[in-house]
Amino acid sequence: MKSFKCFKDYSDDLLFLFERFEKTYYAHRSCDNKEKELLSEHSKLVSDYFLQLVNVHGIENLLDSAIIQLFENLDIENKTEWGNLLKEIFYAVIIYHDLGKVNPNFQVAKMENNSFSSNKKLSIQSNHSLLGAYVYSNIFFEKIYQYEKLNEKEKLYLYFIVLLFASTIIEHHSPIINLKLEYEENQLDDCFLFLRQTFCILLEENFCKSFFMEANNIFGNVKELIFEKRDVYFFLFSIAKLLYSLLTASDFYATNQFMSKTKIEDFGILKKNEQETLINRFKTVKPYNKDLYLNLDYYCSFPFENLEKRSNQNLNILRQKLTAEMIVNLRNNTNKHCFYIEAPTGAGKTNLSLAFATELLHIDDSLNKIFYVFPFTTLITQTYYSIRETLEIDNNSIIQLHSKVGFHEKQDGSYGNEKQLYIDNLFVNYPIAVMSHIHFFDILKSNEKESNYLIHRLCNSIVIIDEIQTYNPEHWDKIVFFLAKYAQLLNIRVLIMSATLPKIDTLHEELDGMFASLISNRDDYFMNNNFSGRVSFDFSLMTLKKQNDEKTECLTNLSNFLIEKANQYALVNENKVKVLIEFITKKTASNFFQIIVNKELNDYKIMLLSGDILEFRRKEIIAFIKKEQYPKIIIVSTQVIEAGVDIDMDIGFKDHSLIDSDEQLAGRINRNALKNNCVVYLFDYDRTATIYGTDERYKVQQTDNEIFQNYEDILRGKKFHSLYEKIFARKKEQIKSKLFSSGHYYQNLVDLHFSRLHSEFKLIDNNNSQQLFIPILIPVSSFEKYSYLEEIKVLTTNKKYVDGEKVFCFYDNLIRGNSNEFFTRKIELKRLGGVISQFCISVSDKQLEAISDMLDIERNRYGYKYLLHWKDCYSPEYGFDSEKINTSVFL
Repeated sequence: MKSFKCFKDYSDDLLFLFERFEKTYYAHRSCDNKEKELLSEHSKLVSDYFLQLVNVHGIENLLDSAIIQLFENLDIENKTEWGNLLKEIFYAVIIYHDLGKVNPNFQVAKMENNSFSSNKKLSIQSNHSLLGAYVYSNIFFEKIYQYEKLNEKEKLYLYFIVLLFASTIIEHHSPIINLKLEYEENQLDDCFLFLRQTFCILLEENFCKSFFMEANNIFGNVKELIFEKRDVYFFLFSIAKLLYSLLTASDFYATNQFMSKTKIEDFGILKKNEQETLINRFKTVKPYNKDLYLNLDYYCSFPFENLEKRSNQNLNILRQKLTAEMIVNLRNNTNKHCFYIEAPTGAGKTNLSLAFATELLHIDDSLNKIFYVFPFTTLITQTYYSIRETLEIDNNSIIQLHSKVGFHEKQDGSYGNEKQLYIDNLFVNYPIAVMSHIHFFDILKSNEKESNYLIHRLCNSIVIIDEIQTYNPEHWDKIVFFLAKYAQLLNIRVLIMSATLPKIDTLHEELDGMFASLISNRDDYFMNNNFSGRVSFDFSLMTLKKQNDEKTECLTNLSNFLIEKANQYALVNENKVKVLIEFITKKTASNFFQIIVNKELNDYKIMLLSGDILEFRRKEIIAFIKKEQYPKIIIVSTQVIEAGVDIDMDIGFKDHSLIDSDEQLAGRINRNALKNNCVVYLFDYDRTATIYGTDERYKVQQTDNEIFQNYEDILRGKKFHSLYEKIFARKKEQIKSKLFSSGHYYQNLVDLHFSRLHSEFKLIDNNNSQQLFIPILIPVSSFEKYSYLEEIKVLTTNKKYVDGEKVFCFYDNLIRGNSNEFFTRKIELKRLGGVISQFCISVSDKQLEAISDMLDIERNRYGYKYLLHWKDCYSPEYGFDSEKINTSVFL
């Protein structure tokens, strides 16, 4: 079979259509109305950007490979002809997406084009997207129908794909994409009459209309032929998303070039010389990495039995051995797309992941982007700075993406070309991106335009996902399904890392074995004394019972026990001790904090760290712990401390909940494994089901007798597999029994129901969560860009604090302003967003109800609730005052 045509081969033929226009059609006009862009020029420019994106991201080869895979699944006989026509249909969307702008109503109303008169009979009014989709569709309906080399089944598939791709044209100005299969007959009639008059199409009216009016039946016939071939459904879903991504991105770039005269030439990829530079820097900048590559075989063969003694030297050798083993196993599995590393806390996962990434850059030079994915902003920021340091790169090469970071600028202190910076931020035009898991999985599944912009950037990339055990088990099967399928389709090399969760590809029979484990002797590391001996677990407090009327007494006794153990530890450790106690509710954490503060322990610094504490204060606490300026510290916390917080405590206390949650807390104790006698005491206070009742892990812990009876052994022996194997077995049975049943998630894939594929797969359900703005004074040292704070005039008179009231006032004025400059407003909102986030916490509707009389109704808008009377109920150090408001709803 000869190779498919290249996209460029179709360019002249497809663009030739515009030469048939007898009148002058415009696509855009400048803001000042002094300049207008011809429709033919815009279409050519969109095509040019599309071809650039396809080239720099290596997309065409991926699409060709996917089409070849389709041949077998769809039983295509005329492979070359069918594949070439599919590619033409794909590319034509890019060139013809704005064909509907030939609508005279659009030209008059939107373009102020005096060459046309309004046609009030057109039911689509000035709409151009539907007309453009209709023109595009009929051009190819006619072409497919007349293509004698294709059989009827092959034509049917292509008819449906035209309808699917037409949806991307209809929705290319919409904030979302969905498959459109229902049309209004009068609009189709108007489109047909216009089509015949303007383009002289020879098809009969009923023939044209039949494809649209029978769209549901066409899809139904296609589904009967495909039956249960999920690979085909996923291809249709993902190829529509990829096309929509390329269309909207190319259209945005082209429109921006006309409107702002800013030509985008750098799309943020790693060029060959940059790949080699990063590989070399990883191997040489850090002495331990240089040593690793010089002695790779030595570390691989180093015997475990010589590393049992606890010492800093042995710990470092173990880390080197782990990385060396990972590299060797990766080199032996270069044909795999998905990988898994199960590594214990303290193994140095950031360095491990960078070794993985740079090794892959060396193995496959088509890989030209790296994405890091984390569930916590603290981990994003820590990893961002760690990568910058290890690879010696700056803001030009790496970006961190989360709600608290504000606007990323390539050169510190200089805004430069702000419009280009905005576009680089919007499309993440940086070779390395460190982002939140919400943002990343929205790219994979979302039908929202801005999330979908980035699908094309995942082509030929490396994706590293850490702390995957924090995700709700309800979605594990969806996570691994999307990762594995996209990895195959787009040549993504995916690495999943976890300290507790085993390989989740076993959840799908068709995916089982797709993930290669890069650590083959997991237990030799986890049970080595340098990792397992960091902390010991004490379960003696689990037997303490409490009645509702004895809860305060129980907390008092717990505080006495904590102080006793802290003093004992300090006595043999130079009068120094750092204690961490975690509760599963904010209310209990606050109550315990008050109890221990009231003891007036003058030699202890006691601090509260919970979801009610603002970000700047959390950072202050963490920095305070790290500085070790105070010999005795007690931190009272909620789950916010579990993962992503880089602190090293001596003793831990935790209200028992999920097994891996308890293990995560242990990861904050003796983090560097250099100390002795570090203990985590587990107790049972709040009802775990209140927080975790719907979590599959909790259900198995409570209902499976083997797990329930052996809980302590699982935690001490790091035998997390025994828990997850049972969870996986339950999940696999659910998937198998309901796979294609009505109402099941994967039925949405069969139905190509884009909106449900997104809405029914939410890593975090924030439906009942809102942002509360607390207008306090925050030290200016908590912010990075002092010059910007001065510029927007939000500093106090003495310049020592940022005034929350002034920040919200500036935000209010910005929202209500009349600026017509799109980029200016977008950039300003993004910059300000990083400042605003420092004054916000997430609260539930019940929490808002408890403080409703302290809110400012006038300022409760634009996505925030404004806590006007915060001094009456809140303090940055203690959170909400339980004596002033009902904190029983503050879980």
